[in-house]
Amino acid sequence: MTKRQEICLKIFKALELLIQTKTLSEIKVIDLCQASGVSRSTFYTYFYDIYSVPQWIWDDSMQPTLYKIGNTLTWDEGHKLMFENLLSRKALFIKIYWENNYHSILEYGYRGGYDAVKKNVENRKKHVWSDTELVELDYTIKALASLTTKWGRDGMVVPVNFIVQIFNDHVPQFLKELCDT
Repeated sequence: MTKRQEICLKIFKALELLIQTKTLSEIKVIDLCQASGVSRSTFYTYFYDIYSVPQWIWDDSMQPTLYKIGNTLTWDEGHKLMFENLLSRKALFIKIYWENNYHSILEYGYRGGYDAVKKNVENRKKHVWSDTELVELDYTIKALASLTTKWGRDGMVVPVNFIVQIFNDHVPQFLKELCDT
């Protein structure tokens, strides 16, 4: 483990504890630094603000899963792995999903998911998106980000295979074909 990974993990673990008693917007950087034993200057070496910590964890969880859909993973494979990764960090994400602003995981995940699927299909399939397809992609990813948020807010009790089936049932056929073949 690199020094960067070690420090980021200490900060993540501290956030995971603090988020059990406060909302993310109530947690201050100084609280996180005290709980993690990391100085403020070190914190700002790796993160911009308090919101960038769960975003870092999100990206770490999505890099081998959601962000690979349409590239090396099918629609269902990527989402199954995504939900399994979120479930492995349940203590954090069931609390984080209650945040609702531009920095929230709902919005951040939507932007990352949209960009990844769009880029992966363009690069792998050399697909040129029509305006109509981009609207469908946008609305589909936004709806699925909201479903993921609901799953998190509900305590992640719906089994992974069932939630993946729900995702599969709510994707336009052309999009699934672009991601799966």
